[in-house]
Amino acid sequence: MKNFLLLAGLAFSFSAIGQTLYEEGFEGFAAGDYVTDSPVWITWSGSGDGTAEDAPISSDYANTGSNSLHIFAGSATGGPLDVVMLAGLDEGVYVGSWWMYVTDGNSAYYNVQEDQAPGVGWAFDVTFAFTGDLQIVMDGATVGSGTFPIEEWFEVSHLIDLDNDMITVTIAGTEVGSFMFDSPFGGVNFFGYGDGTTVGNYYVDDINLSVPASIDQPSEDIAFTFGPNPASTYINLQGQPDNAMIRVHALNGQLVHEQVVNNMNRGETIELDLDNGIYFLEVNAGEKRSTQRLVIQR
Repeated sequence: MKNFLLLAGLAFSFSAIGQTLYEEGFEGFAAGDYVTDSPVWITWSGSGDGTAEDAPISSDYANTGSNSLHIFAGSATGGPLDVVMLAGLDEGVYVGSWWMYVTDGNSAYYNVQEDQAPGVGWAFDVTFAFTGDLQIVMDGATVGSGTFPIEEWFEVSHLIDLDNDMITVTIAGTEVGSFMFDSPFGGVNFFGYGDGTTVGNYYVDDINLSVPASIDQPSEDIAFTFGPNPASTYINLQGQPDNAMIRVHALNGQLVHEQVVNNMNRGETIELDLDNGIYFLEVNAGEKRSTQRLVIQR
């Protein structure tokens, strides 16, 4: 049985808190199966299951388990493999993430579509060059750049804030772009392509689309400030009231740090031992609560 949730039901899920809307580790497939066996996936042209556009499940590499999705090109010009993971999000805040593995001497690529129908609206492209450099391009302009490890699994994560028209992309634990995004999040196109110079050849595993638990009913009842941000191993926190509960959530909603503070008015130093990435810092006092974004960069 394939490990999926039908994204057609997302229209009923905007109020879900901390809910996983879709997750796929490809363990329910057999090596050699095609991803469009799942209704969450389509080929770009609608050519159907098992065609040259379809993407096979592979046991060559895996981030967890035994299988992953293999995306590859026939030449440096790209194609014919071309699949789309449907989303269809137009309001709310979500986290969309997956893990990637780019083989040595090759490159990788994906783009985000504004509509579930491929090609109706183009949001942005992300290119992973064979050199280990990456670039995010929107409307012909570079809106993000960074690096990634070659022949090593790394996470690609998107904080999708459709209520405030913003998206933040974090790759291999480092924020590489935070920019205006004023369209729906229609889906992700994994195209058999790379950097235009080398042949695209990469693997995708452990896809997750969820609603972060930490955004439930946000409140501005507690005024607090903290820094530094980005932080490394600690933050200095100050605000009202004196006594509060501090919680730090990862993007997937997991609680990664919790402690009580008793002198927030005068200032508290919070020691943190967290991986690089984006988190939500939540301060609770009775019925009051406020949340701010925290970036860890060691």
